[in-house]
Amino acid sequence: MMMRSLFKITKHGKRSIMTSATLNSRVNLKDTLKLPTTTFPIRSSLTPASAKELLEKCTDDLYKWQWENLPKDNTFVFHDGPPFANGALHTGHAMNKILKDIIVRYNIKLGKRVSYIPGWDCHGLPIELKALQNIRGTTEDVSLMSPAEAIEKNKDLHATEIRGLARKLAAETIEMQKAGFRSWGVIGDWENAYRTMDLEYEVRQLRVFKEMTKKGLIYRHFKPVYWSPSSRTALAEAELEYNEAHNSKAATIKFPLANLGSYLSSLPNIDKTISAAIWTTTPWSIPGNLAILVNPDLKYVVVNSSKHGQLLAGEERVEHLQKLMDEELEVIIKDIPGKALLDVTYNHPLFPSTASPHPVLPADYVTSDTGTGLVHCAPGHGMEDYLTCQKHNIQPFSPIDDAGNYTSDALSTYDLTGLPVLSAGQDKLLSLLSDHNVLLGCQPKFLHKYPYDWRTKLPIIQRATPQWFAGVEMIKESAIAEIEKIQFVPEAGQHRLHAYVSSRDEWCISRQRTWGVPIPALYEVESGDALLTEDSVEHIISVIEKKGTDAWWSDPDSEEWVAPQYRDKKYKRGTETMDVWFDSGTSWTLVREKLGEREGRALVDIYLEGSDQHRGWFQSSLLTCVASTGKAPYEKVVTHGFVLDEKGKKMSKSLGNIISPQEIIDGSYWQRAGQMAKAAQKPEKAKKQKAEKKPKAVAESSQSAKKEQSPDIDTLRLWVAMTDFTADGTIGEKVLRFAQEALRKYRMTGRFLLGNLGDWDGKEVSYNELLKIDQYALYRLAELNQSSKLEYDTLAFSKIFHSTNVFNKVFLSAFYLNILKDRLYVDDGISRASAQTTLFYILKHYLNILSPIVPLLTEEIWSHSTQAITQNMDQPVKSQWVEPPAEWYSDAAKELGRKFQSFDSCVEAVNLVVEDARNAKSLRANLEADIILVVPEGGESQKFLKEIESELTAILLCSKVHVFTSQPTDLDEGAWSYSKPFTLLQEDGTVFAVPAKGQKCPRCWMYTSRSEVEACDRCAGVVERLGSCTATA
Repeated sequence: MMMRSLFKITKHGKRSIMTSATLNSRVNLKDTLKLPTTTFPIRSSLTPASAKELLEKCTDDLYKWQWENLPKDNTFVFHDGPPFANGALHTGHAMNKILKDIIVRYNIKLGKRVSYIPGWDCHGLPIELKALQNIRGTTEDVSLMSPAEAIEKNKDLHATEIRGLARKLAAETIEMQKAGFRSWGVIGDWENAYRTMDLEYEVRQLRVFKEMTKKGLIYRHFKPVYWSPSSRTALAEAELEYNEAHNSKAATIKFPLANLGSYLSSLPNIDKTISAAIWTTTPWSIPGNLAILVNPDLKYVVVNSSKHGQLLAGEERVEHLQKLMDEELEVIIKDIPGKALLDVTYNHPLFPSTASPHPVLPADYVTSDTGTGLVHCAPGHGMEDYLTCQKHNIQPFSPIDDAGNYTSDALSTYDLTGLPVLSAGQDKLLSLLSDHNVLLGCQPKFLHKYPYDWRTKLPIIQRATPQWFAGVEMIKESAIAEIEKIQFVPEAGQHRLHAYVSSRDEWCISRQRTWGVPIPALYEVESGDALLTEDSVEHIISVIEKKGTDAWWSDPDSEEWVAPQYRDKKYKRGTETMDVWFDSGTSWTLVREKLGEREGRALVDIYLEGSDQHRGWFQSSLLTCVASTGKAPYEKVVTHGFVLDEKGKKMSKSLGNIISPQEIIDGSYWQRAGQMAKAAQKPEKAKKQKAEKKPKAVAESSQSAKKEQSPDIDTLRLWVAMTDFTADGTIGEKVLRFAQEALRKYRMTGRFLLGNLGDWDGKEVSYNELLKIDQYALYRLAELNQSSKLEYDTLAFSKIFHSTNVFNKVFLSAFYLNILKDRLYVDDGISRASAQTTLFYILKHYLNILSPIVPLLTEEIWSHSTQAITQNMDQPVKSQWVEPPAEWYSDAAKELGRKFQSFDSCVEAVNLVVEDARNAKSLRANLEADIILVVPEGGESQKFLKEIESELTAILLCSKVHVFTSQPTDLDEGAWSYSKPFTLLQEDGTVFAVPAKGQKCPRCWMYTSRSEVEACDRCAGVVERLGSCTATA
């Protein structure tokens, strides 16, 4: 065996010759490798206590730090839309709060002093109903009691008792929800969170009300509003949801004409007993009928019925009328102009014969698309009817009480009093119509879209009642002008908000419930007239500031609540409360009070809520702020979609598809998912499934869920980030598994980086001294950094997840980190220092990009970093956004990037030829091959390969690389060879894999040694230098 000499340093500082035999006998080659070393574990080993400590560092401590240390003149104001304080947290809450948190954290990284004060919406019907339901005592009773039952059974409770119960429930729910939000890593000024039930908030709200009163924007009208019999209160449009599968009883009814008018009277063959045929889906509203509507521009006909005589109907609706009546009808008079019917009157079919006849009125919204072409008009039960009748001085009539039952005013000659209009009352009314032979036809199940109370999930009615309104019409133009200035994400949000505001003329702000901010109106005892003036409201506010809003209900009637200038009359306080959208819609006043105005800017940078808030909080905030200040409260409006299950279905208890954020965090979800999967399997598959190995992420989750584990907060947060929030998102086992696996890969990359920086001395190699492949890695890192910053700026978090995931899996794990191992474990000198410098930069930018999304993971990585790392890098959650140096993405860097990206074809070809050799059993490992690259002489590809020649063996994971401009003539002399074509920089080339010429080095395993027991030249030199360092030390 050929002997080779190596030098080592003796204790006397003299050189002696060390042969390979001496090397092998006196040096353990494994001990000379620079293997990774880190305390950062593969799986989180945080105890709940240490996890809590880490959570505090990157939440409460961070918020306090940024508020105290970042500049006051560079602010970012994120105003929290208050969730209702009335239930358990769900994944919709998680989507909302974590999106907000990512934005807040990113703006801290931009060096902005962030204000984020969380809040809660505490008033309103849902909380009041739940408080009333809870009076029954047991949870079982609560679930069985409907809202209507709760209201009815507790109708004798004093208002202050109800308010006390509701306040207690809201306060308890807030603490529960607050703990949940904080456990998700959401930062904010939690100690100063706002609640709409706090006195200072209520006073600010009342001052907005006063300002609107001063401007004449608040007024009282008797007109139809959406009314919920189940909740016994008026509702705003935003409090409705529409049931697409509602069944109504539709009726076709004849109304006998009283005075035929000049045109009909002049027609031959006209019968004086002729009736108008109308069709309605709300026959319960017939007692409130005061007119019939026709379209002046439509044509009408007279038809003859063998059962009902002559009938007046729309010309284009005869065929439909025949179907409704189930009878062939004979048209006896055609082409009657609608405008010729406007002097006709008719008798109500159920009114006494002595009652005055009603008019036929024009209305252009009457069409020939549905019904009979004539419309039953009840101004007390529909806004269009109301507005039409107002033009003719016909006042609304609505003989229905708060519970949705007929009053004694409803067809007083018949016994309808107390009957529910949507059920028994309507049935009796239809019987009466039939008994009087005026019911032409009835559809017992007419399927159509119908409004429901969004809280009780029961149908509503329209009913005329005296209510307080805010006049939107007067500020609409200004509000729309402000909408044009606002940025919307997604852009379609602007159209939605514009449409809602444009179509709204007024806002019903009064509610007939107890738990809320009182409408500060007084009513004269003698006349019942309302007193609502700027002076009166200001006086009432001054009393409330001293006594609180409960006193509005608890105090006896006294002059204390009446402004001095009005005390010549006796007044009593009203009992109505404000719409909760007015409550939350004035939350911008908190920002103005705490932070003041911002010159030339809106009060708030961003409002972010679910897509349903265009008609809710976004709109109410805009209207109240424009009404008070003339400006919108926000500069940007962001909306997210709803969270559905993996099949795209809405989550509900009945479907059993609800996933709570807490069970994701504590790991219990994986146990439940496993149990559900097992229960869904057929018995014969159960054993097979048990024997199958679980996917790694799920298996780890299932095992860790069985024991106490650290909270899995970042999986929940990563799920939010990976979801395109601009549309409806999904959640379930598959998507959570994907998030957990991505998180595991992030963790493993962090471990690799820390492990290979374990002995780094903190000295960075200058960019120009870095190896070309390392410069390319930094170019790719700069691309990731810049794209991530752009995506953070545009709130495209799902794109950040995608790009970091691809960078992590495809570039780092599958390529770059893999080809570094030889340089990191085996090399020394500039090669290893260049690699470690690059790894440090990757770690720095990696934590920088990920920290707003997965702050606990990045902080845990930071906590396991060496002093050399932490001295050269700021704490991730506190660091400013790390910008890449310009040289990383200079023109030269881009050119290098272009060349390396083209080189991917060569790398792929090498992998293929090695795979061919492995499949043919010509080799077992890549390093058993030498690679020959044949490229055109003098071309760009040859020049590039020459430029990176010394790096090729590491990049291509082989023992040696030879570059030729023509195919070697001795290829056939080897034991085997395999080839593949490739394209490099638009030039065709060929790669050959041939047997490595050398022997396997016992240290680096490359086939570059002279013998199997002798270290290769590179390793020998490294070992020698290590010996020198040891001796010197």
